[in-house]
Amino acid sequence: MPYQLVYLPKSGNKNYWTNDHGFTHKLKNHRFWDDSAQLIADFPVLKAQYPTVFNNRRDDRFYIHDDNDVVVIKLMEKLIVPAASQPIAQPPAIPIKYNAKEYYVIRANVGERQYYYDSGIGKSGALIVPGAGEIRFWKHHELDKVIATAQNLCRNKNFLRKLPGLLPESLAVINIRTNQTVWPAQPSRPVAAIENTDQPSQPTDLLEKVKIQLSDHFATANHENLLNDQGVRPGELVVDLERFDAARVFAAFCYLTEALAQRITVNKLLDNYDQSMLQDYLHTVELTDPHQLDNDAFVESLRQTRQGRRKIKDLSILLNTIGDNIDQATILKHLLSHQSLHNQYHYRNHELGNRLLEMIKPTVENEEI
Repeated sequence: MPYQLVYLPKSGNKNYWTNDHGFTHKLKNHRFWDDSAQLIADFPVLKAQYPTVFNNRRDDRFYIHDDNDVVVIKLMEKLIVPAASQPIAQPPAIPIKYNAKEYYVIRANVGERQYYYDSGIGKSGALIVPGAGEIRFWKHHELDKVIATAQNLCRNKNFLRKLPGLLPESLAVINIRTNQTVWPAQPSRPVAAIENTDQPSQPTDLLEKVKIQLSDHFATANHENLLNDQGVRPGELVVDLERFDAARVFAAFCYLTEALAQRITVNKLLDNYDQSMLQDYLHTVELTDPHQLDNDAFVESLRQTRQGRRKIKDLSILLNTIGDNIDQATILKHLLSHQSLHNQYHYRNHELGNRLLEMIKPTVENEEI
């Protein structure tokens, strides 16, 4: 007899384990076992392989149903047995598969297991064991990107809560080709180890170290040799100022703002097409004898009406989408108050302003004759 794994929450909606390694309310794609004992043995393995799927699900709400959806066993009754008589099976080791361009992954050690980051689960991703999903890989030139992702995950409390026992310091960026940790660069030391170091802790001791460093810094002789061992050569930065002109950008924004003012009218006109004009064509066909209708004139009139509706519909889609995602009033207020967009510049230091004004020679028109 086939058996299936069912989770029954307080809501009463049955959740069936699927062949895709998840739960569903639907009556298809269920995973069936030929033997209930095998299902019981597989249950802890599934929990270990898919921790994010089983997270926040209580063991006492899992049941075994037959293929007619009738309860056969309450799973908890079979799981609460002496550990010696029922050892928890461990999932087999699954190798990580990657292609030639992949180098980095985010990994975490929780207990005695290793988990890898899958960005496709939920809003911020989740940690999985190999084979339980799609591990996120980064290419060789994406090291900065993977480190930034790991740093954000360390600060994401919702992400950390998905896997019990996960701590921010457990996350690391790994080069999967060498199995070397590339971030964090140095393992974090315990607090006790930091306190026992010989680093100076008193302000006077720190001041002496700073004096030595800044004495060398302020010495003119030490400025003669310039180093270029840390600089980078960025790609050439080019902007086509003929094409992307500030005045033309502003003109385009003005055009868009004026078009958005027509949004309500455009939507009403589209409703008029759908609810009135096109209905008139349908009623004409319904209530008129086909022999009385000038088919050519009718088709041409309908074609022109549909083409007019298409233009209005396209405009409506654009205006509604843009209007729902930008705040025109905020943009206009910022432009109005932006000092750099004013014609007149005011000196910020009064005394310096007077001296600079004295340095400006008057134009020919302003010279006294």
